[in-house]
Amino acid sequence: MKKVLVIDDDEMALMMTRRVLEDAGYEVKATADGPQGIRLYEEHHPDAVLLDLGLPSMSGLDVLRAIRDFDSRARIIVFTGYMSAEFENQASRYGALFYVEKSAGPELLLSRVQQALGEGPSSVF
Repeated sequence: MKKVLVIDDDEMALMMTRRVLEDAGYEVKATADGPQGIRLYEEHHPDAVLLDLGLPSMSGLDVLRAIRDFDSRARIIVFTGYMSAEFENQASRYGALFYVEKSAGPELLLSRVQQALGEGPSSVF
């Protein structure tokens, strides 16, 4: 069973994302805290990460960089309500595979996770 780490401070989004991923057969670890997310990544080595940018404890971009510094092959998908070309460019520069708006819906989110894990059709950022 593939593992996905979700780092998001929005409780409703966290519950919805967990449900979608578990229903699709993934093991899910989740936290609302950036530093805790980094620790969970280091401890559990998930196959993919869904990362919100708007975290209260530390910037999502800083979390992305920290995970990338620990594992340059980490498969990270930015999943955020903060859509902007600037954030998208930064996330891409820091190694995010995809940038998905939370309002896009569970089908796109699941599709991006599958693509990141090599389980779906390939696509560009």
